[in-house]
Amino acid sequence: MVSRIKTVVTVGPACDSYEMLKKMILKGVDVFRFNLSHGDKNYFKKVVANVRKAEEETKRSVLMFFDLPGPKLRTGKVHGDRIEIKEGTEYTFGKNGQIQVSDEIVKRINLKSKLLLSDGKIEFKPVRNEMGLLVAKALNNGVLLNEQSINFKGISYPGKYPTKKDEEGIKFGLSLGINTFALSFISSAKDIENARKIAGEKSVLIAKIERIEAVKHFNEIVKAADVIMIARGDLGLNIDIADLPEVQKKLLSLCNENSKPVITATQMLESMTNNVMPTRAEADDVFTAIDEGTDAVMLSEETAIGIYPLKALSMLKRIIEKYHYSGIVKRYKMEDIHDAILNSVIDLVINTKINKIITFTPSGRSAFKLSRHHLQLDISAVTNSKMAFSKLFFSKNVKGIFVKSLEKSENSLIQIAKEHGIKKAIVISGLSLSENSTENIRIISF
Repeated sequence: MVSRIKTVVTVGPACDSYEMLKKMILKGVDVFRFNLSHGDKNYFKKVVANVRKAEEETKRSVLMFFDLPGPKLRTGKVHGDRIEIKEGTEYTFGKNGQIQVSDEIVKRINLKSKLLLSDGKIEFKPVRNEMGLLVAKALNNGVLLNEQSINFKGISYPGKYPTKKDEEGIKFGLSLGINTFALSFISSAKDIENARKIAGEKSVLIAKIERIEAVKHFNEIVKAADVIMIARGDLGLNIDIADLPEVQKKLLSLCNENSKPVITATQMLESMTNNVMPTRAEADDVFTAIDEGTDAVMLSEETAIGIYPLKALSMLKRIIEKYHYSGIVKRYKMEDIHDAILNSVIDLVINTKINKIITFTPSGRSAFKLSRHHLQLDISAVTNSKMAFSKLFFSKNVKGIFVKSLEKSENSLIQIAKEHGIKKAIVISGLSLSENSTENIRIISF
């Protein structure tokens, strides 16, 4: 038996064609991420259409979400779309500099602060201010592309949340029928609440943990968000990188305790951007994230601009398939009768060795609570909520089944089981379908 951790792939020039998207869907990708920091509306319309065409052709559903830019500080476009940065060479930063940044950023940079560009891949040491420009010396070689991140010690993100550009991105996504959005550089639950006012109560909001403030306020964020993303790229620049492994482990544990699907992202198999094989450390990194409780793992540059996008996805799935749960079950605090019933289901799985579960769930709650246990489960979550159905794409060991009516579907249980090749399963039904419903557990076999 194999683990069923969900795979998230970033769409970009390397994989945005209909043919490549179709191959990825057939390979088993669960979710496509669109980074709104790169590309225009026409581009995203075209690629979303490509995904939907590929879904129809393969008869397999995937989820798409828009990753909003947030208040992240970025460089502008560079001449020829790339600059070869040479160690020891001085470069100018500013509105009219060799590396375009806003005047506001230039004013806020402390000459004693090291500059980190492109998620920390290129470092600069500020030297002096000159004619409204910042002059900085490159501390290493690298390639700077258009619109790359810029970080420095004491960085702050001014203005209201979400930004005007984020609001436009949410409305654009909704116009295309996309209801899931990743919120970049949030600092508190209030940021999520503000975004939900624009996206609507039925949208799915992914809280990206990238700032030290988000780590400090994580207990409130995990309750307000629908899904969590541990975005290790910027997080590793905004906290001591030596603290990152411990922070990742702690956040994954808290997500499991709160029954919130969680994605581990950034540099999972980064070397495969240019190579056919990952490093040993990267393979171990993916394995460790699964062992620590992640629901999903995400590829970024590997598939967006990499030479081997399909090989990267295939390798990610191979590592996932090699993971086997230890069988040591962690018990979580029971808050109500519902939790007690789900706890009984876990006991049934352990004692009967039946690992297939069918649950009828309006919110997805029972599926999320079951999937967090470190067990090899195969959960079919039947829901009549499009919001819950979207969230289920991120939850490990769960397959979402969307229906118009839960009551009618419960009556058609055998038909649902047969359609999905289930011959023996533990069934949980009556989960708050109405005020007078009685939750019950039974085993079906045919």
